Amino acid sequence: MKGKWINIYNGDLPLRSWIVDLGNECEYATIVLPEVFGINNWIRNFSEKLAEQNVSVLALPLYGRTAPTLDLGYREEDLKLGRHHKNLTTLKNIIEDVSSAINWVKKNYPKKKISIIGFCFGGHAALIASSLKGIESSFCFYGAGVTTPRADTNFAPIDLLEKVSGKLNFICGSSDDLIPVKDRLEIKKRFKKLDPSEERFSYLEIEGADHGFMCEERESFDKDASLIGWNLLMKEFKI
Repeated sequence: MKGKWINIYNGDLPLRSWIVDLGNECEYATIVLPEVFGINNWIRNFSEKLAEQNVSVLALPLYGRTAPTLDLGYREEDLKLGRHHKNLTTLKNIIEDVSSAINWVKKNYPKKKISIIGFCFGGHAALIASSLKGIESSFCFYGAGVTTPRADTNFAPIDLLEKVSGKLNFICGSSDDLIPVKDRLEIKKRFKKLDPSEERFSYLEIEGADHGFMCEERESFDKDASLIGWNLLMKEFKI
């Protein structure tokens, strides 16, 4: 299943996105939010792999204002550039851009359930976006910094939990230095406080896994951990 580039518009702002469109033949449409490296080879391949499981996928850029066509590898200089654009991206930008993607899906496929999957900075953004209406489920893979107040808002993304109406999954590894123990404990505590029965908020910590364990192109790729993450998605989509 091959994807293609399309523009999703937030007002006059074109958001160059990668879509793998299955039309009306599937139940879910998933919005994928990329790592700091942009909609790169791995994000496109992941989108196509997911589409093979009968899920329409729209990979949405997070740097539509500062680097709309960013497509980086995994070298140290790539990480530096990606983080530069991450730091220029505001919570308001994330909310507006993901809202535009949700509206596009609703307009074109009004009967589809909408899910959000984010990795790395996309995981951070997915937790923020999970507070929007119309989201069936969200998957935040190793989204760092969600317990820390953002410079542009003075509150932390996790403070938006009370607005989440769908299911929310946070997945990380026990060896991820970007999500220290105190942050993991805070996430678990906040999830448990709002959802004691764990029916909607789910926290999964994979022993030994590091940041980026889902990505085959990163040194931190972990085959066993990635399979756990993949199976979690398949369970949601009932595949």
